[in-house]
Amino acid sequence: MKKLFTLLLLVIGLGLNAQVYFEDSVLPGAFINDSSPDTGFVFDNLFFPNSFTDCGEDCEFWSGWAISATTDVTTPGFMNQYSSIVGEGADGSHAYAVSYAFSESYVTLDREQTSGMVTLPSIHFTNSTYAYLSMRDGDGVAKKFGGETGNDPDFFLLTINTYLENVLQETIPFYLADYRFEDNSQDYILDEWMEVEFSNPEVDSVTFRLTSSDSGMFGMNTPAYFCADVFGNPLVLSVTNSNLSGLSLVNTLASSELIINSELDKNMDYQIFGISGQALQNGKINQGEQYLSIHNLPVGKYWIRVQHDGLQWTKGFVKQ
Repeated sequence: MKKLFTLLLLVIGLGLNAQVYFEDSVLPGAFINDSSPDTGFVFDNLFFPNSFTDCGEDCEFWSGWAISATTDVTTPGFMNQYSSIVGEGADGSHAYAVSYAFSESYVTLDREQTSGMVTLPSIHFTNSTYAYLSMRDGDGVAKKFGGETGNDPDFFLLTINTYLENVLQETIPFYLADYRFEDNSQDYILDEWMEVEFSNPEVDSVTFRLTSSDSGMFGMNTPAYFCADVFGNPLVLSVTNSNLSGLSLVNTLASSELIINSELDKNMDYQIFGISGQALQNGKINQGEQYLSIHNLPVGKYWIRVQHDGLQWTKGFVKQ
């Protein structure tokens, strides 16, 4: 069983509408880089893998994800590897996630608790203090971006790939630093949180790969770190071992009414969610054929979820 931290803004119950925050997992000024004996951290049905090795005598190695609430934006070097250059989370909170991704890191749907997919509209990113100061000033291994003249076309690129059932949905290049402009005044190293939106938010995994213009025979010289926070508004569309049977969606293409057929002699709650994960409509489902008005919804894709006694049924539909 992976570690499951109770989130401050978590809505109780699997699959309910919530944003991924990290506040309750770590105290201000501290960090967690070890999920042992588990293989990662779970937040709001998203799994963040973590690998930790204790070498002994104050020697340790980790990769994947750490959760941090450190605030040091001035100290250069490896000993300050857990701080974001902003000194806080994306929304002014004290906690955020840090990834050490020398090869690749990823986030997936928590397969122990859920199945199906999530809607994940966006993620916020920024640089770590370690990487930012290394690029700005150079260090014993990495160069100063732009070189001595400022004209070197350096870059630090985060490539984001989203997947659904192992099929690539989207590739997004996001530059954490970019010195390739002809006008040097446009060169930048990211020092604020920036939101990256996904055009297709239906995913079950997201991968992250860093590349840098400052690389050598052993790989990147730029420290392979980035920070992430506020993972959109994820909506889990299916939950393992909680399927509610006896319901069917008559029309997956609808204009003004959604038709649901229920064989169950029960009054049940339903919610309709938009692609951002926000609940837009709710009501009751009874036995028999139900006609639910959706004329107020804009054209687009939606999901309806019916819940009863801890079980749920979720289906997608398109408003024409």
